[in-house]
Amino acid sequence: MGGKAAAAKARGVVRAAAAANNEGGNEDDRPYLQVQNTGDIGQIKRVFDECVVSAVLDMGHEELHTVTNVKIGLGMITCALALLAQFYPVKFPANYNVLVLCVASYCGFNTLLQLYITYVEKGIVLFTKPKAGGGGATSSGLAVRCRMGRFSEDVTITLMRGDAQDVTHAAAAETTVNVCEYMYTDGVMAEDKFRAVVEDLVTEFESGKGGASRKTR
Repeated sequence: MGGKAAAAKARGVVRAAAAANNEGGNEDDRPYLQVQNTGDIGQIKRVFDECVVSAVLDMGHEELHTVTNVKIGLGMITCALALLAQFYPVKFPANYNVLVLCVASYCGFNTLLQLYITYVEKGIVLFTKPKAGGGGATSSGLAVRCRMGRFSEDVTITLMRGDAQDVTHAAAAETTVNVCEYMYTDGVMAEDKFRAVVEDLVTEFESGKGGASRKTR
């Protein structure tokens, strides 16, 4: 109980400091980001992804939905084909040709969806539209990727040009953080502390000073 009380007190201090530094003097009322099962790497990754996306968008970048919309569209077509095969209003074997067409098309679109996720989305959690005055992001927007190994405690955040999507590109900026430094013992994320890391990385990218990885602990 003492550990949880200390964690709660620490969160209160962080939130109070954030509110005090807010230009309008308003208290930060964002809901806490919390991992329900701290042993679940997938949950931890999703929470950090959400915080990264939120921090980037709050810095004036606007999300580009094209990649997500295409992925949803391919998924909907695939589901529609499965439903058509299941509920086509003609009994077998009269519907044989329709079933063959649906199954073949389902396999084709499902393969296309997987290829799209692998070679277009490529683990990127956020694409943004070009931002006026955003330096490296001006002409093509941002592509933001978060990576976390299955048994790793480190999350690597990479910012790339939307057209290049290449970490080796001169404009790319990358940093690696240890999740233990940004989570309390009860699974609540030290969001303000982590957002500061993301904001520094975005500023670095926009200023054109990327191209070098750095370790944050």
